[in-house]
Amino acid sequence: MSRKFRILLVLCTLACNEPPEFLPPPFGPRGPSNTRLFFPTGLAVLPSGSLLVANGNGNHAFDGGTVVAIRRSYLDAFFAKALTNCDSPAPDAACDDDVSLHPGDVFSGAVMVGNYTGPLALNDDATRAYTGARDTNTLSAVAVAADGSLSCAPGAGATPDCRQGLVDLGKSGVLGPYSIVAGDLTLPGEASRRALFVSAMIPRIDSISSGVLNTSGVVAALDMADPSQVLATALAGSGFIANVAIGQGTAVGPMLYDPVRRQLVMGGCFQRFPGTGAGEPGTGRCVNTGFNYLRFLDVNAQLSGQPTLVDLFGDVRSVETTAMAFGELDPATQAPTTLWVTMRAPDVLAQVELPLLPSVPPRVRRVVPLPVSPADVLRIPRPGGKSDLIAVAAEKIGSVAIYDTGLKQVVGQVERLGDSPFALKLLSEDATSARLVSTVFRSCRLALIEVPFDAPWNAALRGRVGKCQ
Repeated sequence: MSRKFRILLVLCTLACNEPPEFLPPPFGPRGPSNTRLFFPTGLAVLPSGSLLVANGNGNHAFDGGTVVAIRRSYLDAFFAKALTNCDSPAPDAACDDDVSLHPGDVFSGAVMVGNYTGPLALNDDATRAYTGARDTNTLSAVAVAADGSLSCAPGAGATPDCRQGLVDLGKSGVLGPYSIVAGDLTLPGEASRRALFVSAMIPRIDSISSGVLNTSGVVAALDMADPSQVLATALAGSGFIANVAIGQGTAVGPMLYDPVRRQLVMGGCFQRFPGTGAGEPGTGRCVNTGFNYLRFLDVNAQLSGQPTLVDLFGDVRSVETTAMAFGELDPATQAPTTLWVTMRAPDVLAQVELPLLPSVPPRVRRVVPLPVSPADVLRIPRPGGKSDLIAVAAEKIGSVAIYDTGLKQVVGQVERLGDSPFALKLLSEDATSARLVSTVFRSCRLALIEVPFDAPWNAALRGRVGKCQ
C-alpha cells in the first residue's frame, strides 16, 4: 500500500466518522436512559399543578439540555408525607428521592433543548414553554399537552429533539437570551397584541475603537401567537445614543413586565471585555462600575424610546442585582407599588417604592441584610389581609430565608437544601400554608418547602428531589 493511499484512507476515515453525540438523559448519552435532573435552572408551574423544569447542562457533559414535566400527583404525595426533619444533620431517609430510579412515577414528559438554559416562560394558555439557549442564541419552544406530555413546538425541531430552536435571536442582536416575560405590545397603526419579551445577557458589540468595545444590550419583542416572528427590538443599554451613554452599553439579567404601566423593568448588569486568551471578547457581571441601574422601558413607545435609568448604587452600594419581584398592588389601579430586589456585595434585600405618579422617581425605602449570595426572590401573598412574605434563596449557604413585610424582619430560614439554590416558584397554597419549590443547581435537585401562613418561622424543608450522577 503506497504512502499516499494510506494518507487518503486516514482522511476518508476521519471525514466519514463524525464524533459521537452525547445526548442528555433520557435520550442518551449512550442510548436510552432514565429521566433525571442535571443542573436545573428554570421553573414553570402549569395550571394543572404539574411542574416544568429546565435542565441547563451546566457542566456541558451532554450535547444539550432538557425540559421535563413532573407530575402534580408526585409532588402532592411528597408534601403529604409531612416530613419534619429533612433539614437536620440526620434526616429521615424518605427526605431524599433519587427520581432516576423510578422516573415513570415522577415525569410525564421530556424533550431536548439547547445548552445553558435560563428561566422558563409560558404563553397565555400554558400550551407552550420557552427558554433561551445561550450558546446558540436560539429560543427553545416546547409544546405542553393537557396530560403533561411534551413535544417540540411547530418549527422548533422534530420531537423529542427541540435543539434547533424556534428563532435565531442572534440575528436581531439578542445574544445570550435569558429572561423571558409575557406582556403587551402596540406597533404603529396596529391594535395591541400579546408578546413575549426576551432580554440579552451578552452585550452586542457595535464597534471597536483602539481596543475599546462599544456595546449595547438588546431586548426583542416576539409575537406570542407566532414567536418565530421578531416584531421589534429595543436597547436596554447603549454606549452611545444621541450623544448620551445609556446604561454604559451593558446588558441585563432579571426582567419583569408591569401590565398597568406597560413597562419592562430590567435589572442586573453584564458587560463585554476584550480578549480572553483566544482573542474572543468575553462577558461577565459588571464589577467596580459605581452604578446599579434599574431600567424602565415604556412599551407604549413602541420600544423606540430610551429606557429610563434609576441608579440604586447610592442607597445600597451594590453593583450586582440578581433577582426582582413585584410586591404590593395599588387597590384602585392594581399597579405594583413595591419592587423587591436581591443584591450582592453587600448581600441585601432592597424594597424599592414605585410611585404612581410618573414624575416621581422610584427610590429605595428599606435595605435588609441577608445570608450570603442571595439569588431568586419570591412574593408569597397571605390570605386574610395579612402582610406578604418574601422568600429569598441564599446560594452560597444552601438555604431560603423568609422575610415578613409586616414585621419588617427575617422570621425564618430553611437550611440544607443543597449546593446553590437558585430559582424559586410558588407551587400551590391552601388556607394555611404555601408550598414552594427551589432549583438547587449544583446538587442537581429540587427542594420542596412548606411555609405556614400564621407561623412562617416554622417554614420547613419537606424533601429533596434528584441528585447528581
